[in-house]
Amino acid sequence: MEKALVDYIIAQRAEADEYSKNPDCWMGKLPCHTDTDYWNDRVPSGTLAEYERITLVEDAYYITADHTSKSYARSLEFHKWTDDKIIRHINQISKLAEAERAEKRKEKEAEEARLDKLAADIEIDRETLDRWMDQNDNSSIGDMYATV
Repeated sequence: MEKALVDYIIAQRAEADEYSKNPDCWMGKLPCHTDTDYWNDRVPSGTLAEYERITLVEDAYYITADHTSKSYARSLEFHKWTDDKIIRHINQISKLAEAERAEKRKEKEAEEARLDKLAADIEIDRETLDRWMDQNDNSSIGDMYATV
């Protein structure tokens, strides 16, 4: 195995050990460089360049699968792409995913504001409204208010 890959593995494991010393923190570690069965299967050439390429292709696959679907991610055949094209794809998917998360946050904030206003309009606290909604999840707000 190439020294650069061994050094990378050792550094990542040390980083994980150090990070995991913090309260409530945990970080996964790469298998030890002495686990030759694993590394021979994972990186047949034993080079850092091959490991980085494999990791880049896997990252592209998983981010795409998480954001769209596994079948779509498989259909893209990332192993045929250049590193630059993969990085542009990852950045694009990341931006789309962040935009969707931001939109969901906005929707949640709007819903919270709507429920706060509803509670104020019917002169109850928000905790009571939430409890009513949990108890009557198949009923409308009007039905719940009518039972008060």
